[in-house]
Amino acid sequence: MFTFGIRSLYFVFFLLLFSFALLQLNDPDPALWTGFYFVCSLTPLLLAFRISLRPLLFLNVILSLIVMGIYLGGALEYLRHAYEPLMQSMSPDKPYIEEAREFIGAAITLGTLIACGILDKFQSRPQG
Repeated sequence: MFTFGIRSLYFVFFLLLFSFALLQLNDPDPALWTGFYFVCSLTPLLLAFRISLRPLLFLNVILSLIVMGIYLGGALEYLRHAYEPLMQSMSPDKPYIEEAREFIGAAITLGTLIACGILDKFQSRPQG
């Protein structure tokens, strides 16, 4: 029962990240973002099938941290203009809005991957 619940959670995580990948298909740079989210979605998918690839998990966590680092400046700039809605059209005079959205997406991805890592470690611990 416990294993079924964790496997279901892995599938939910996979669907979340895979849907992020699909949403990026209309982005100005779809290959980059679709690829990022798709590669990250492989971690929970493999874990759902009880295939633990720690190097892939580690790589995806590092990628998420790098993306967050790249867009941290834009996210902080957005916070200085917090009265503006985050859901608006991209504008060349407000690049920080898109950068804040990219930062948030990478943060959600990072949180999902960390949860996967914790669940995998907890699930692989010997029962006793």
